[in-house]
Amino acid sequence: MSQKSFRILLCADEDFFPFLPSLEENIFQKQGAYPVVYDLGMQLSQVARLKSEVIKVTPPKDYNRNSASGSVKATHKPSCIQHFLVHDKRDVLYIDADVILLETIHPEDFLNGDICVTPRHPNELRLSSPFSNGTLNSGVIFFKNTPDVQKVVKLWEAECGVNEKSDQMALSDILETADIKAGIGVGYAHGLTIHKLPAIIYNDVSCSTGKLWHFKNAGRMSSRRFKRAYAIFLTNNLPWLMRKWLSFKRRYKHGLKS
Repeated sequence: MSQKSFRILLCADEDFFPFLPSLEENIFQKQGAYPVVYDLGMQLSQVARLKSEVIKVTPPKDYNRNSASGSVKATHKPSCIQHFLVHDKRDVLYIDADVILLETIHPEDFLNGDICVTPRHPNELRLSSPFSNGTLNSGVIFFKNTPDVQKVVKLWEAECGVNEKSDQMALSDILETADIKAGIGVGYAHGLTIHKLPAIIYNDVSCSTGKLWHFKNAGRMSSRRFKRAYAIFLTNNLPWLMRKWLSFKRRYKHGLKS
């Protein structure tokens, strides 16, 4: 399948490079095209090992430090996404480097939204302060490539500089009128249609039922890195087995059709 109407974008520095060889192969298998990788500071030898298009950028100096809420700032995201939207002209699906694809993602998944985000996963809502770093999880975000969307991405970039916010808190704040805390559905912000997609499918931090599994904190937790490595090996090499697993978990965990 050729990925014509949108591209997948991800970002990585030398610490996240170990995720990339298996991830770009995963994306190629599911989408028929390699992702665009924004290089936040990889070694030349690492870049040489990749098959994807790599774009070198200079991230904010404190992008990998903690925000006021204690979460990693990740303030590089809006500038990388904005660069892509300006120079490529296609729509874009941004994913964190610790996300993997279990199934092909189609344009129809985005329901013709201008921006698609996922409210907090049920597992995240069980935390004592689930919204301390925003009402959404910014590990998976879709942007239609229009001038109005680009304006909102610029607002997001500016908001990242306010009060030591993380990218996730900043995006939650500028999309506040979309009422992301209310859960899935349609919202509106800055004249745009914001589709709030179910996290159990599109940003699955439980890594059991989704089209996209998000191994949140895999960069810092060895147990999550191991689970990610195991899962991406299986989906890249034994996709039929993973399809059976997904069907079982969706049916019996959430009552969903496979």
